[in-house]
Amino acid sequence: MRLEDEKLTKTEFIQQLCTKPSLFNKRLTELDITSLTGIVTYIKIDTNNYHVLSRFEDDEWIFPATKATAGSTRSKNRFNFKTIKNTTFRLMTKWILWQDYSNGLAVGSLSTNTANLKTFFQWLMLSKTNEKQGLTAFIAREYVAYVNTLTHKFKSEDKLLSIKTKAHRLLAIERLYHHCRMFYWVKEHPWIDSSALEQAGFIGQVKKNAETNSKTPIIPAEVLTPLCVFTHHFLDKAAMLLDLRDKLTAFEPKNINSKKRRYLQSIQSEFDTLHQYNEAIVLLRDSCIFWILLTTGMRIHEVLGIERNGYKTEEKDGETYYYVKSVSTKTYEGNAEWIAPKVAIDAIKILERYSQPFQATLDHDLKAALNENNHEERLRLEQCSNKVCLASTQKQSNKISILSKSSITDTRLPNLCKQINNDWNLSAHQFRRTFANYAVHSELGDLRALKDHFKHWSITMTALYASNDDLDQELFEELLREKYWVEEEIKYSWFELDMPITGGDIAEKIMQVRSNEQNIKTFESHREMAKAFSSNIPIRATGIGWCTNDDDGCMGGKCDECEHGIIDKRNIKHWEGMLIQQLKLAEIDDIGEPGKQAIAKGMERCEKVLTSLGINIDTLKAKIHTQNNMA
Repeated sequence: MRLEDEKLTKTEFIQQLCTKPSLFNKRLTELDITSLTGIVTYIKIDTNNYHVLSRFEDDEWIFPATKATAGSTRSKNRFNFKTIKNTTFRLMTKWILWQDYSNGLAVGSLSTNTANLKTFFQWLMLSKTNEKQGLTAFIAREYVAYVNTLTHKFKSEDKLLSIKTKAHRLLAIERLYHHCRMFYWVKEHPWIDSSALEQAGFIGQVKKNAETNSKTPIIPAEVLTPLCVFTHHFLDKAAMLLDLRDKLTAFEPKNINSKKRRYLQSIQSEFDTLHQYNEAIVLLRDSCIFWILLTTGMRIHEVLGIERNGYKTEEKDGETYYYVKSVSTKTYEGNAEWIAPKVAIDAIKILERYSQPFQATLDHDLKAALNENNHEERLRLEQCSNKVCLASTQKQSNKISILSKSSITDTRLPNLCKQINNDWNLSAHQFRRTFANYAVHSELGDLRALKDHFKHWSITMTALYASNDDLDQELFEELLREKYWVEEEIKYSWFELDMPITGGDIAEKIMQVRSNEQNIKTFESHREMAKAFSSNIPIRATGIGWCTNDDDGCMGGKCDECEHGIIDKRNIKHWEGMLIQQLKLAEIDDIGEPGKQAIAKGMERCEKVLTSLGINIDTLKAKIHTQNNMA
């Protein structure tokens, strides 16, 4: 690492750049790279001056904060080559990293690729023979065997690496060969007539399944619903918590906690200790992030990149639409927008107030950095300024920074589950698919557990994404993928022989098709048959069933009688609830004969549907009767 403050004029900077054109006008040799010097990373101070962060010959390279996503830890921007003891390996790592960086690869990807390369070199250095032998097909074959034995911890269990992870490990060798063939140590292609993906088994149907079938779990309703209740409680009392913070901040003396605690107890009754209060303030921040992630489909770095006033409203056809603004670096989109319900905007406004003290400290630190000509710190603070997700880092002398992505995902989100006594391993990337899944169910007419908050999760929202290029287009594609997947799974289940369904003509036709052995033999698989017969069937949820009508015609909630209606096991809870209502109504004495007849007809309808779905009515009634007596 270069410790001096290296400030260069524009002319000096251009002269010392590592990317000299002459370097590429000849066939490179190992000696050329060994003697290579020059500037690799830098920041621009003003029009005519630059500040050097690292040179090719340095043993540590520092990348500008602007090259990383919001919420990245500072360690991710630093590459330490001193841990690679073999000088040839160290030089090759630098050469590969510099070429990838010159070609625009993001710092996060550079970090992952370099880590995989270091793992290969560490394995080589376990054996002096392998270290000296050079890259050959034999060495590559040995490394493949080694990677196949590697495990990682998952819920306290040792599990073999996934095929995709193994592929990334082996791609490091492939990249080494392609970038460093001029080195004497690199002798031959690691696998003749093959590839890293094939060696890892990441090809064909396996690769296709990995790309089309998301491994990211959807947060289950039994976890999500109590989490929503818990976190929204903090949003409801945000004003009270932040008012308390302002009073405690103004209280003198500030550094005597015993007096501060007594003062806290004198102005409120909810918290007995400062620790309880401090934890509540942090939970308020985490709850805001939870709601933004859940209701927008944003990635965590996009949430952490939200600035003050980072939202807008739009009036359309008498409706108010809300949009969140941030920066997306995942697909190099830059500035992007996400449609959101009002609860997300409320969460951002709370974070704006929450971050005010951190912003005040940041402004002070920024002035100090400017006065001290600390260009690297100035740039870092400017990147953090006006963000709503700020924090003070104790390990770095209480420096203000954007909240860490890893801290949110690895610690704070799982902590929310602990608060509701649930061991679900909650992480930030689960919210994007959960959002897409709930949005699709909304479009199908089923708002599920969170309908009060998701007023625009509908076909209107999908249309807005399709027509507005400012909105996150990759999220729109995710919505379409999830929609296709959800609809396919629903329809596929109808064609399974052990799936009870009932309803009108459409249900009868499906049962006839699925029981016809000749139909099954015509297709390669049962799923292909289901796809063929159901591809043109429209579908939307009605709550008590599924409607397959392709227009707005509806019989008014009589899905069990309508020719377009299908009812399956997913609807059982609705019909059980309707039966419970009829049983309660039957206990009323003064409803007259017409009322009793209506109840009897309604009960008969419920019993017929539930029986068709495989429910034992006598057992169910006995269970309901027991529950009513206990209540």
